[in-house]
Amino acid sequence: MKAQHSFGLNLSWLRVTTVFLIDLAILRLAGHWPTELGSPARAWWPGVGVAAVVTAAALITHRRVPLTSIVLARLLDRFANPARFLNEGCTPGFDHRRRYGHNVVGMREHRGQLVTVIAVAPRPVATSGRDARRHQPLGALPAGVAAAALRQFDVRLDGIDIVSVRTCDTTSDGDTDTGPAEDEQAPAVPDVACPRDTWLVLRMDPMRNAEAVAVRDSVAATLAAATERLAQTLQERHIVTRVLPAEEFGRVDATVLAGLQPTRIRRRRRRLKQKQREGPRQYGATFWMSPHDITTANLEQLWQRAADTTAVTVRLTARNNHTDVSVLVRYHTGRRLRRNMWAGLNRLNGRQLTALRTSLPTPLRRTLAVPARQLDDHEPLQVPLGPTAQQPLARVKLPA
Repeated sequence: MKAQHSFGLNLSWLRVTTVFLIDLAILRLAGHWPTELGSPARAWWPGVGVAAVVTAAALITHRRVPLTSIVLARLLDRFANPARFLNEGCTPGFDHRRRYGHNVVGMREHRGQLVTVIAVAPRPVATSGRDARRHQPLGALPAGVAAAALRQFDVRLDGIDIVSVRTCDTTSDGDTDTGPAEDEQAPAVPDVACPRDTWLVLRMDPMRNAEAVAVRDSVAATLAAATERLAQTLQERHIVTRVLPAEEFGRVDATVLAGLQPTRIRRRRRRLKQKQREGPRQYGATFWMSPHDITTANLEQLWQRAADTTAVTVRLTARNNHTDVSVLVRYHTGRRLRRNMWAGLNRLNGRQLTALRTSLPTPLRRTLAVPARQLDDHEPLQVPLGPTAQQPLARVKLPA
């Protein structure tokens, strides 16, 4: 894996045109400066300077994110109340059983947006017989199957998040502090004793599915049918699925937060910090994967044994006639993360709180812009559901 270069340019036609119009407005205002506030000649060059600063901030990117977006996100993240910010959208769910349906589908609704959750797990491993192997993988979820579920007949989903969380007690072996050499030799995948919890979060905007809702019983029935259809498709591929009822949403929230309490979180530019009244500190930091690095092998390398908790979110977003895929990974540790743990990944400076909320199964519009790439229809991208054969980390290249 290789992180993005620190700085670049975003020269899209829409952005350049918008910046050009803003600069014209600034220069026009400076050229027609009222004499009551000073000489127009003295206001011209400050206006030119302001236009130059606006142009640079809008076109220069840091890790493929414009500087203006970083500053705005950091301001919103800095002045946000963590408890109110994270609890927004965590509304009480409700259960719905559609006509001719076989399952009770739990849903959350907030400001017209809906979400449902499917718990997925790999098929049981054969311990004997001709199919048993020494290092048999525990299964993987084809990203293309989930991406195809974004468009089901006349139903259009906004996105599907594949959220995987693994929590292990890293001090169970008696070593409370491992050196850098031991971290480099640690396997990239967890032991079988540390299983992963994986969910599919389906998001739907009813306003974009007015025609589909009109021919069905209700909005809830429309999303329930799409959820059950995806669960059935995965079962046909020998993946264990279970549509969650509303009463289990709270457990999913707690698992994704992984011990972080919204009322005790302290924001930092590059991490979240939580200090217990009685007990050790906890640090959480979220990173994003470079789009060209999103492969099956690299997704497996994200699971660090040295981390207390690892949470990986694979976001599938419907874009016109194609699907975009992006990846977020969050590490929880009892001390600040060493650089070799997140080498090859990209930091989310000033947007840690927003990134944490993005992984929760809440029906909120996505406000975190994560660089993504197009997912081809027949691309063999697999999201691991369990540990595979243990192998050391590949060498990574740090950004220039």
